[in-house]
Formats: sequence, structure tokens, C-alpha cells
Amino acid sequence: MSVIARFEVIPVQDGSLSEDIAQAIDALDDFDVSYELTATDTVIEAEDIDEVFDAVHAAHNAVEASRVITSLEVDEQRSREQHVEDRIESVASVLGREPKRRR
Repeated sequence: MSVIARFEVIPVQDGSLSEDIAQAIDALDDFDVSYELTATDTVIEAEDIDEVFDAVHAAHNAVEASRVITSLEVDEQRSREQHVEDRIESVASVLGREPKRRR
């Protein structure tokens, strides 16, 4: 079994959110998860759904803002292994190129 999820931690405040987001990302290092920060959210991968929930909970709690909103979307494949890279490679093979573009 494996779990891929996306989540975002949103400190509700004026100004830059970078320090708060950095606190959330730093908290993930205490867990057995892989993660990648994107411009809009964080993609996280683990073998166990509890590890995902625990890591996201810690990321949420790491933010010191007085108001924090966290959203989470979980895809748990119970019947087979799945990995973020496999999903990206699958789309790339259909496209015949990398699924990204820079302007």
C-alpha cells in the first residue's frame, strides 16, 4: 500500500507567508515521508496513511500564525504501490515530452 496526498497550510495574515510555510515544511522532516513543495501546495508520499496524517498535523501545528487553514486531499492505493514519479512519467509518456513548460 502507498499513499500520495496534497496539502496546503495557509496562515491567514497580511504580508509574506514564506516563514510560516517554511516552518510547516521543516516539520515534515520528522516523519518517514517524501515531499515536494510546489507554488500552490505540497505533495507528500508515504507507505502508511497514519504517517501522512501525522506529518500534515505536525505541519499545521508548526505554523505560528494566530489563524491557520489546512486542506488535505489523500489518494490511498490499497491494492498496489504507487509513486509520484510513476504518475508523472505515465503522463509524460503519453505526451511524448515532460509535462511542464516555462515561459
